[in-house]
Amino acid sequence: MAFCQPCDRHFRYESSLNQHLEAKHSHTYCFRCERHFAHESAKRQHIANSSQHHVCTHCYSEPDYESESDLYEHLESCHHACLTCDKVFDDEDDLFQHDVDYHYGCQFCHRTFSSRSNLMNHLKVHARKKIECLGCTRMFISYSAMMLHLEADTCESGADLHVVRNLIAEYHDLYWFSPPDYDDDLECSDCDRQFDRMSAVLQHVESENCEASISDYMEVINYIEANL
Repeated sequence: MAFCQPCDRHFRYESSLNQHLEAKHSHTYCFRCERHFAHESAKRQHIANSSQHHVCTHCYSEPDYESESDLYEHLESCHHACLTCDKVFDDEDDLFQHDVDYHYGCQFCHRTFSSRSNLMNHLKVHARKKIECLGCTRMFISYSAMMLHLEADTCESGADLHVVRNLIAEYHDLYWFSPPDYDDDLECSDCDRQFDRMSAVLQHVESENCEASISDYMEVINYIEANL
């Protein structure tokens, strides 16, 4: 028969005992561990220290989860928590910014990286290919990747580094009246940093280290496309 130890009372059915415990001993009895405690404070201490209890201290009602994974899922979905730092945030955007700033986290696959630059390079994997090649139908994630494709002689248009540099020289001759010599480096329009090929210039512009914009180069890019 079911038995209540504090009351020294037997019950015919387990369900009857549970009703009794809920009514008379809910503050001192742990249903999950099936243990009685002398005082409510002792039960609270048990819940705080026991590996069988996983309480969310961020909720007013302090829900108690059966597993650590259930608690973590709750913390992430309801409190936008960083489990590494044990911090909670107002929304997913704040959590993501925290991951980027402190853990270099990827919002798409949740990988973390040792540096911000490694994260930014990784994000290119998830980038949508939306830049169409100037000479064929292939798509690329950036203008620099597309231009490198042209310079590397991998485009069906027949373009290569020599063709691209000549078209840039023609553009400057027509519109700037000061054609750069073929052997001269290309310069960033913002910081005057020099490069040896157009793809490197565009990669620099696309990086966070430069204040220039791709729009600064659209005229010459359009000229290359029109003359391939």
